[in-house]
Amino acid sequence: MVEELDLKGFKKNIIVKGKTCLVKFYSNTCPLCLGLAPIYENISEQYDNINFYKVDVNKEEDLTKRLDFDGVPTLFLFHEGKYSEVPFPYDNPDDLTGYRKSDIVDYINKKVK
Repeated sequence: MVEELDLKGFKKNIIVKGKTCLVKFYSNTCPLCLGLAPIYENISEQYDNINFYKVDVNKEEDLTKRLDFDGVPTLFLFHEGKYSEVPFPYDNPDDLTGYRKSDIVDYINKKVK
């Protein structure tokens, strides 16, 4: 299950609790984000040891500004309450293929044991 986060929820669920989390930053007006939504939801149902969250960049501008990324969708991995890495940055506006489920699953399986 994917839970929507605001700044308060981000601090509580990611920083304070310190569990391994994958956080998707998205916009409801972004075609790639809309395409990723069902894939991300499906992946979240496969893992009990990872919390899956999403942050709407249009609603949570303060939170979005605190993290350094260029566009959406972007996925961040957090471990023990700290930013670990950005496994899937948005870095190619000309690539409209989006993310593949297999790439995300492979990444999770390699990084989170």
